[in-house]
Amino acid sequence: MKITLDPQGGFLKEDKKGYDKRNALIDAGVKAAVCFKDGDITPEMIRAQESDERLLERGINTVLSDHTSPSEQPTVMLEIVGIPKILCMVLNNEHQYTADERSLRYTLVKESEYISEKEVTLYNKWLEKFINILSKEYYSFFLQHNKGTTDEITIKRANSAIKKIAQENARYMVSMFVPTTLTYSVPFAQINKLCVYMNDIVKDPHNEFECLLVPYFKEFIQKLKDLDVILTEHDAHILCPKLNVPDTDNFLYKNNKHIALSIFAERNKFSGIKLANEFGVSFSYNMDISAASLAQFHRHRTINFEMLAPTTEENLFYVPKLLAGNDDLIHEWLVDINSVNKYYPSGKLLHVNANGPLKHLVNYVGKERACDRAFLETEDMFTNQMLPEIYEGLLSLGKQELAEELKPYVLKLRCMYPDYNCPSRCGHPRIKRNF
Repeated sequence: MKITLDPQGGFLKEDKKGYDKRNALIDAGVKAAVCFKDGDITPEMIRAQESDERLLERGINTVLSDHTSPSEQPTVMLEIVGIPKILCMVLNNEHQYTADERSLRYTLVKESEYISEKEVTLYNKWLEKFINILSKEYYSFFLQHNKGTTDEITIKRANSAIKKIAQENARYMVSMFVPTTLTYSVPFAQINKLCVYMNDIVKDPHNEFECLLVPYFKEFIQKLKDLDVILTEHDAHILCPKLNVPDTDNFLYKNNKHIALSIFAERNKFSGIKLANEFGVSFSYNMDISAASLAQFHRHRTINFEMLAPTTEENLFYVPKLLAGNDDLIHEWLVDINSVNKYYPSGKLLHVNANGPLKHLVNYVGKERACDRAFLETEDMFTNQMLPEIYEGLLSLGKQELAEELKPYVLKLRCMYPDYNCPSRCGHPRIKRNF
């Protein structure tokens, strides 16, 4: 895993290879003064009237007192190459960040320290099978919907679209530890807190799956320390000796509130993952989806997602819809994916809980994922199962008025929503599709 700071990001040292914690804490000191300093003041006045040392002292004090919103305003912008997909999922399940991630629908899988030769072999086998299925059964569709200025360009576009869909399905064979590339912008305070939460798992993993994550968490934390992103007690001791902070390598941010990484249901004593679904203005909904589908869902930060840690004893897997009706191919698929179960393939089914405001589910999940161009498994779960079941649940509880508000979105793609204007209509919305 290689982590660097975005050279165009803020709060960089002069060589742009390290994070300038001193300036970030001075900025936090300004923000804190806006929050609670007496008098009629502005940020400009604070900078003019107070020394850097005073601002630095105040910035560090906000960390020591757990008043961390001032240090949430300076941003850390990371560029991460070779990051395991599951670590992306851990980061993307949190709510304070912006990220762009390289999709496996555009990436051929290759053998690496994360991916075994067997996974690559099965990936390539099924990539070819899916290309053949799509070319044989749906080629006219791809020609029609990928028209170019010439027949040659149309064919090239159609073949490219087929390959993308084939890669999207073949990647179910590959471990959720597959390496990818992530650009990740996050508040200074938040990335420090996340490392504290990761370190809690390093010190006390609760299950086999968390044990597998320990070396990746250790590596992630160490590389951020190397970039001066992690704020330690030693840093505070050097930057502001008058505060009498211990001169140790311990995190300056503390987990006083006993918060845990949000993706792990076992670490949430209030989790609804083993309870009945709940329907109302807010909802709690349990579903079995693949790791690949969860990775799509939990990018929607207005909804909370968590999962039960998978085990190698469980052998339930997602079957791509392209194989529907072909019992021989389905059997072959299940035999193959079960043979790499010890690597935690992306097609492994996870038990997942989603909860949050119903309006956010429609506005920020439906209006992004209920689309013919979206990843099929997630679109299908949301459009054809999740929203219809919530609608029926509202009716069963006598919440007729709320159900009527939801009804126009049920069993519809986003371009059919009454309050969504699609900027790039595909012209072929399909509620039921195999790719």
